[in-house]
Amino acid sequence: MDEVEKLIGTLQFGSVEERKEAAIRLGTVMKDARTVEPLINALGDADSDVRYWAARALREQGDESAAEPLIVALKDDEPNVRGKAAEALGEIKDAKAVGLLIGMLKDDSTPLNRSVRGHAAIALGNLKDARAVGPLIEALSCADSWVHMYAAEALGKIGEPAVKPLIAEAAKPEKKALRGTISGILRKIDEGMREKPRDLGCVENERLKPPEIPPEFQRLVLRDVPKAKIA
Repeated sequence: MDEVEKLIGTLQFGSVEERKEAAIRLGTVMKDARTVEPLINALGDADSDVRYWAARALREQGDESAAEPLIVALKDDEPNVRGKAAEALGEIKDAKAVGLLIGMLKDDSTPLNRSVRGHAAIALGNLKDARAVGPLIEALSCADSWVHMYAAEALGKIGEPAVKPLIAEAAKPEKKALRGTISGILRKIDEGMREKPRDLGCVENERLKPPEIPPEFQRLVLRDVPKAKIA
């Protein structure tokens, strides 16, 4: 019996502390298909710490078969478990989670959801699904700096599909305060497009054309944020 098998046995039959430690350690081992089913089962553990570390370990394993159980875990009673399940789904990149993740991002019903909303934004950025652009732009106006920061980061990861909606948002007079943030997101998208190689078959080292930033938007941002530079 090797170490992984011992840890799986402990995860299934150990005390609460032993199960938690086993889940933690299974998240640090190299990807091993044997760990996935026991970790999925641990998402239903009576102890929330065990469920949290099981979700984290599944994120590290990155196995697509964990997607559906992790989607179920998005409804866990504990915010920290929901947040870690969201993060794991972002790594696994299962598009079926997008709708629930958008709902989590919008849920400001309790201060306890602060971390959950941030993790949902991170996951949506990793999924790079255009359906998330509108809700993430809305989240830029959130007074919570945690949510605001991760929404901006996610929009930068989504890239080109976010460009026109971001420009339209910045053009609204009532969104003047967001223009500096939006200019930073657009710079990040621009840099990402410049660095991304073209598809195979194109001239070697040729770069993708960055998204076009209208001159009128540049003037708008430069007027309100003197040090901002786009393009």
